[in-house]
Amino acid sequence: MSEVIRVLLVEDDEDDYFLTADYMSQCDEPRFHITWVTNGKAAIDAFQKRTFDICLLDYILGAENALDVMATFKAAGITVPVVILTGQTDSQVDDMVMRAGAADYLNKSEIESPRFMRTMRYAMVRREMENERIERHKVEQQNKAKDKFLAHLGHELRTPLTSILGYTELLLDDKANAAMNQELSIIHTNGKHLLSLLNDLLDMSRIMANKLELARREVNLNGFLTDVHSLMNLAAKDKGLTMEVSSRNDIPDFISADPTRLRQILINLISNAVKFTDTGTIQVTVETLPPRREDNKEMLLFRVIDSGIGMPPNKLDDIFRPFEQIEDVMRANHGGAGLGLAICRELVYTMGGEISVESVFGHGSTFSFTIDPGDISKQHFDMFKLTAPTVDEQNKNKLHVTGRVLIVDDLRELRKLTGHMVSQCHATVSYAENGVKALESVLQAEQSGKPYHLVLMDIHMPVMNGIDALKAMRKHQCNVAVVAITAASRKGLRQSLLDEGFDDVLGKPIEKSELFAILDRYLISTPGILGHSVEEEPNYQKAMQSISYSGTKDAFNESAPDGETTSTPPTPRQEQASETKEEVTDPSLKQVLLVEDDHDAAELMKLLLSHLGHNVDVAYCAKDALDKVKHRPYDAALLDLTLPDDDGISLARNIRTVSDAMEIYIVSGREPDNTELEELNISGTLLKPVSRSDLAALF
Repeated sequence: MSEVIRVLLVEDDEDDYFLTADYMSQCDEPRFHITWVTNGKAAIDAFQKRTFDICLLDYILGAENALDVMATFKAAGITVPVVILTGQTDSQVDDMVMRAGAADYLNKSEIESPRFMRTMRYAMVRREMENERIERHKVEQQNKAKDKFLAHLGHELRTPLTSILGYTELLLDDKANAAMNQELSIIHTNGKHLLSLLNDLLDMSRIMANKLELARREVNLNGFLTDVHSLMNLAAKDKGLTMEVSSRNDIPDFISADPTRLRQILINLISNAVKFTDTGTIQVTVETLPPRREDNKEMLLFRVIDSGIGMPPNKLDDIFRPFEQIEDVMRANHGGAGLGLAICRELVYTMGGEISVESVFGHGSTFSFTIDPGDISKQHFDMFKLTAPTVDEQNKNKLHVTGRVLIVDDLRELRKLTGHMVSQCHATVSYAENGVKALESVLQAEQSGKPYHLVLMDIHMPVMNGIDALKAMRKHQCNVAVVAITAASRKGLRQSLLDEGFDDVLGKPIEKSELFAILDRYLISTPGILGHSVEEEPNYQKAMQSISYSGTKDAFNESAPDGETTSTPPTPRQEQASETKEEVTDPSLKQVLLVEDDHDAAELMKLLLSHLGHNVDVAYCAKDALDKVKHRPYDAALLDLTLPDDDGISLARNIRTVSDAMEIYIVSGREPDNTELEELNISGTLLKPVSRSDLAALF
């Protein structure tokens, strides 16, 4: 069937109408359907009643002309292409009607000529192009509106989540609430789940808007895999599963990648494997692929293999689509929005790779993906293998020590994991996220008369690495024992770290037996207490209150320093709650200005900062904050990005006119513009919800 073009002919001369209609009716391709009206008002009425593809408009219509009619079309929002018909040739008229928006200008004598049909087709093409442009503009505006809405939604949801997660964490930390720990843990877990869904939604929004950017840097692959194993092994162990991480061939020591996004992919895939596996083993493998023919590029291939429920064959093509899950029953049993795998796919594509899945229903699944590791031609290659410790290994070497331990690692989860193991031995634990923070904590502890007895220092960290931090400590005459923590295993590394001045070296993943040996070596242990039960602890704690220490394992005083306590062994419920605890002891006292318009969030952050030892003033708007800065010196300011009378960036700019030295941190439910942050010398950002450990890591 041939194309039918719907034409509105606006012509006051009946003879011209018949001439035009007769010619157009004889056309086989395209076919025309003509509606005839005699004036501009009738044309408007016709447009309101039906749809037309093109309008043929006579230039002279009695008392009105085509310019008048086109003006009424524009006012009525009519965008149909208009071809002007006239009985005379006038270049001035031609110019005027084209500037008025006409698609073309045609003499009536040319109606029966090839030019007429060409003009009609050109007008239709131009209309299609204009419609496409209008549609693109509409989509762009919708995307902008959507992005704005999601950014606003993220901020509005993160603010109450700050209160929900923060207060439940405080309640879990309070021993008076031990009887409600299970209920509080449920609230905290579901709050974190909601946060995870929100993060997935925002990630997908960035991906769809092509705003996802990678932050590539050099990554120690062995250390990275070790960290992933440490992070996910607990989840596997909780379900009675074994987790293994290994290479199938030699892999490079270092790669170029975005570690945050690569970790996100692996943790998502491993979490799914754990979620849908009841018995067996979770295997994570990595291998170096042979160079590709097209570009001689070596790729890395990762696999996550489980022995879980698997997937039906007809669902494999859908699994990476947004909002898709295997079955409704799985959604009911395991939850989720179905965004995780879709995000993984887009992240893998952004890293220059591909992702796929193989599965046998009832027997397990294998997710495979590749990434571009950068130029690895000059890297050293070696095998890699990690396995989870057995239950017997986990339970041996029970130890009770007393002393103060600083754990330094840039990954919060690993700090928390190491701290949990140390606290099980009853030492007092503090944390730092990099070498600079570690140096500050050690110096402050020395000045306060409560020095650390042991520092567990990761080697590879941003801002300042472990080796530089150690040198700085020794330069300041700090004699605390410092143990290097590293995932690297190259020959001679241990001796080189000892030559740098470290007292000992601890490998990743940290084995309890090796950690306990370190603690026993550098802290005070009580021989008769090894393997004591929780019920025996009160008597032991009472006995230990008369013992204190200063500096080394052999340097003890008869009375404890004021405020110094040892940690008590956790009960089963307290062990669960301790996973969310991350305390920094003896922080330096700072005068902090907190600017937050949400009163609940402000009260929580003030409480957390006060618990960390800081003096806190609160302002609920930018004007009040600026007044406070003008009348009182502050060491640091935490500024909400969205305020009722201004925004955090503008407030920071105004604060800088008063104080150049003040540390300024942006706290927000959405990510601010990094360019603006650099210009204003912003010290850092916190993404809501804000936890105590987040605040402790700032200063």
